[in-house]
Amino acid sequence: MVNRKNSFVLSLLLLCAVAGFAQSNGSQMVKIPNGTSLKLRANSDNSSSYQWIKDGEAINNATFQLYEVTTSGSYTVITFNSAGCESEISDPVVVIVDAPAALIADVMIKKTSELRSIAINEPFEYSLKVTNNGPETATKISVTDILPSAVVFDQLITPNIGKADYLNSSKTVLWQIDKMTNGQSAELRIKVKAIEPGNLKNTATVTSAETDPVPDNNTSEDNKQIIGIIIPNVFTPNDDGKNDSFLIPGIENYENEVTIINRWGGTIYFSKAYKNDWKGDGLNEGTYYYVVKVRPKGGKWEVHNGYVTLLRAKQ
Repeated sequence: MVNRKNSFVLSLLLLCAVAGFAQSNGSQMVKIPNGTSLKLRANSDNSSSYQWIKDGEAINNATFQLYEVTTSGSYTVITFNSAGCESEISDPVVVIVDAPAALIADVMIKKTSELRSIAINEPFEYSLKVTNNGPETATKISVTDILPSAVVFDQLITPNIGKADYLNSSKTVLWQIDKMTNGQSAELRIKVKAIEPGNLKNTATVTSAETDPVPDNNTSEDNKQIIGIIIPNVFTPNDDGKNDSFLIPGIENYENEVTIINRWGGTIYFSKAYKNDWKGDGLNEGTYYYVVKVRPKGGKWEVHNGYVTLLRAKQ
């Protein structure tokens, strides 16, 4: 299919004087749809050149009998005969170009964090997912996410479309996407580490160049509870007075359970209301799996698991 740009033609009816000068026959106003054009024609006998004028200013290189208009304004014309004499200025043609129909694209953002429980100094990821719900293609999509002060930025996982950057001075993630078609989604993951306990509240926003019919989904908030404990990955029970037990700072502030499991899946230690007193008595050096459960007052159980290495040799 061949697309054709619509064009309308309007003649400025000019009355000829004896010397070939031209005058218009009255002002006119014309409305044209956005994306179309209007061709103005200066009708004058014995004219050899023309000068078209918009809003009182001469238009560069508009010196022919026909002039094509694509923008709103008040247009007039002066004609010249071969002797260089000019006519009076014509009455104006006021052209009004209808405003373009607004393009509509519902861009939506969803911010989430890992579902697992997170402790102080433990790395975790945020996820930003942007979706264009249409109906039009969204352009110039911009995502902004200011990270909480209680996290330390680690890295951005390259998104599947667009470009993402981190501004350290303002702790801001900026993600720019040129365009997204109707129904298209994109995801950006952000690696961070929590440095303070408590609730981490984080809000991300998305905008695009189009009119958004559902602005309520242009923001998304994630709340992440950071447990105030620090779980070590090594301890050295060699009776030198340093790091002799599996010490979990902050665990005394929570109802808790600690389980230690060997490489064969057997439970070798279990304690409720752990007192930071497990020294691995009777065990060989090696790596063991821990499950640490804590429950804030009035809250839910949070489960932390990982590996801790037992070393006995004195340094």
